[in-house]
Amino acid sequence: MAERAGAASFVRGLPVAGGRDLRAGLLFGALLFGGPISLAHLVHNRMDGAVAGVAALLLFALLYGIWAGAAFGGLGLLWRTLAHLRRRPAGHPAVVAACLFNVVFLELVLFYGLTYGQVPWFTPGGFWSMALFVAVAGVLAGAAIWIVTWLLAARVVRLAAAGRLPRLLGALALALAAVHVVLPIAFRLAPQEGAASFDPTALVAGDGPPVALLGFDGVDPDMLQDLIDDGDLPNLAEFVRDGTSSRLGTISDANSAVIWASIYTGETPRRHGVHDFYRIRFPGSGAGLFPVHRTSFKELIDVVSRAPGISRRFVNRLDLASPPIWEITDRAGLPTVVVDGYFYSFPAQRMLEPSSRLLGYGLNDTLAASGAADKTLEWFAQPPELPQEVVDAAAGRPDLDWQHRAVIALLEHRFVQGEPPPRFLNLYTHEPDTVSHQRWRWAEPELFPFVSRAGIEEHGEAVADVYRRIDGLVGELRRLLGPETVFVIASDHGQSPTFVHRLYTQHRHGPDGVLLLYGPGIRRGHRLESSHVLDVFPTVLALLGLPLPEDAEGRVLKGAFETPPALGSARRVATYRDAWRPVDTVGGTDVERTRQEIERLKAMGYL
Repeated sequence: MAERAGAASFVRGLPVAGGRDLRAGLLFGALLFGGPISLAHLVHNRMDGAVAGVAALLLFALLYGIWAGAAFGGLGLLWRTLAHLRRRPAGHPAVVAACLFNVVFLELVLFYGLTYGQVPWFTPGGFWSMALFVAVAGVLAGAAIWIVTWLLAARVVRLAAAGRLPRLLGALALALAAVHVVLPIAFRLAPQEGAASFDPTALVAGDGPPVALLGFDGVDPDMLQDLIDDGDLPNLAEFVRDGTSSRLGTISDANSAVIWASIYTGETPRRHGVHDFYRIRFPGSGAGLFPVHRTSFKELIDVVSRAPGISRRFVNRLDLASPPIWEITDRAGLPTVVVDGYFYSFPAQRMLEPSSRLLGYGLNDTLAASGAADKTLEWFAQPPELPQEVVDAAAGRPDLDWQHRAVIALLEHRFVQGEPPPRFLNLYTHEPDTVSHQRWRWAEPELFPFVSRAGIEEHGEAVADVYRRIDGLVGELRRLLGPETVFVIASDHGQSPTFVHRLYTQHRHGPDGVLLLYGPGIRRGHRLESSHVLDVFPTVLALLGLPLPEDAEGRVLKGAFETPPALGSARRVATYRDAWRPVDTVGGTDVERTRQEIERLKAMGYL
């Protein structure tokens, strides 16, 4: 009877004790994680609305509070069950829960995505040496986190016993709320960078060769050189042998959406305004927040993304504060061809030069969607009247395949129609990065666990095959564009293998990309000591004979030229910031037309 009464008493007491654990976890997650992480997002996005700041604080407090509350509640239930069975471990359950939560969260921050290139003190030669480092470093870091958290949490328990904790937590909550109100107001009132005005009369191109800017996302300089040495890439090998090459420095802690925005505008993320692939929107957030890396915000939003009012919007052309380079060349009257400009070729801005053509990001899927192309094609192609051979080349085909086929079909169509070759061609594909993330495990099997011979035989050449396809595309473009064209080939970053991530490579820490320049006027067999993604924009402008903006953040790579352009006497413009606005030849002002376009996109759910 006594045992049965004890069991009943234990069960009756669980809701009260469980509620206490949940409240402790909720406060722990909301104030110690949600508040500071919300503040980091507020600063990262430079939010300038007090309502949006408070809304962000509430969302982050709720997300991280629920996460921690579930952890505290689950561990508390386990603790009390063990105690009832007379196997109670030492320590207060809330203290142990705080220690475990901090170890898991902070070790994910430290080690998730750690690459071979980031390991301090030595270079791992293979999986086992890397695994040993992760294990030893994980144990040491976990022990340090546990000890510090235990000491701090024990102090909090004593404050709670003394009745002083509620006042302390209330003061912390008020301080966080005040910061989230005041800081956005300070951002709004802070002096803004002087906005130079764009002078369209200066947008006149001088003499220069045709230029082809080919963007291959994630092409790795070491993998490229290995394949060149093996004789697999004859066209790119010639570009290296008879042109100028460099490892292209990139932007650390940034992904492809951020880096290509910098390549295409010549600006840092602070100026062009793109900080991730997408914004996360929730009630009160306005345009939404770019997530801060390594905060688990993305993962938590994935869990609750079906909740009303929460959504993600991928970036597009209207997120850029400055025009991509192809809009500058088109508005300068240069025949321009764009086949995919990543996110920034959607929505497709109207091309002004009669022979210019833009095939935007997502065109392949739009053409394949039954009934959709007739309604939305103008957002993916400008002008929207596509030659049938281009439609056949692009519709429904995967990345790289559709870009390869479409650019060849479009250039051949121009030749048949007697149109001039483009003065500027921009092509982009994400395929090298996609395949590298998915297949690097089999390209370097010694760096990964449990790689089978069958897997190597099936996937071992996947990454190299993409590079070979790129080499074939480059060869065809050389044939169609002619020997007078200067090629600028760029990748936004390289690849760093890792086995502590769902992807097999990571590049947030900024491994170098590739830069190749080849054609008339480019130094032969030369290697630049340094270059940066911000240098691509001004270098292409100099090649085309276009004015350089005074607010450019990169430099012209003069060392790549046989005869460097006379930059000191070259014409300059203050900025290209406002050069992108569409010119309405029918009626209405630029501002009115832009507003109408934005409203249409909003109505369709793109913004």
